[in-house]
Amino acid sequence: MKRFSHERVQPGFTAGDETKLLGDDTPFAIREAYNSTRTKLLFYGQGEKCPVFAVTSSLPGDGKTMSSVNLAISFAQMGKKTLLIDGDMRKATMHSYLKIGYQDGLSELMAGLTKEINIREAGKENLFFLPSGDIPPNPAELLASSKMTEVIKALREKFDYIIIDTPPVEVVTDAALLAPYVTGYVFIVKCGSSDINIVKHSIETIQELKGNIVGFILNDSNNVRDNYYRSSGYYKKYYKYGGYKYGRGASYAYGYVGKKDLE
Repeated sequence: MKRFSHERVQPGFTAGDETKLLGDDTPFAIREAYNSTRTKLLFYGQGEKCPVFAVTSSLPGDGKTMSSVNLAISFAQMGKKTLLIDGDMRKATMHSYLKIGYQDGLSELMAGLTKEINIREAGKENLFFLPSGDIPPNPAELLASSKMTEVIKALREKFDYIIIDTPPVEVVTDAALLAPYVTGYVFIVKCGSSDINIVKHSIETIQELKGNIVGFILNDSNNVRDNYYRSSGYYKKYYKYGGYKYGRGASYAYGYVGKKDLE
């Protein structure tokens, strides 16, 4: 069993972040959208000691990282000890939302460079964070290794829920490789941006590896173009999809999770 290191940090939520992360000042519709998502996920995790949900999307800019953070906050708000894992070891961004360093995280753990699972407190009650670590040369191989099985097993003994943010499925294979370890996938679909054929292909990719799609979050459903939850396309270095714009765009979260056809 791996030894846990529990690092205490100052709350990372600074002025200006309140509009991005769930809190008392978050608009009612957004809070209820995430709470509804959380309620439905509670049913999927019944019978498991600690359900593990991977959050992914087809392409960059769909809002998956912010949805991951806010889903975890929603679970933490109901008193569940919740762990956020930044499973995107190629282009991690979650640590920037939480104002926590990314070093000494998942990649170092998977590569055997540390024996500690270095969990950080994330600035909100019941919310904890395992960062991505430094960029490794072989992230897909690390996620598919037997070490990942060992780590997930150890973490399930310590938490009530685990949320893993993963790279977009159409960019790299990393997200699909987590299928053996997770309860299910929450798929982010951005209204007015996600191509239905690309989304279907992404879902098929996950299902080919026996991944369980537990539902979808329709993101940016009002197509709001304001300063909420803006993100950039960080994957240009790894992937270029013809005709897809990687520019900045609002990802105003308003969605649901449930068994629903995209047809």
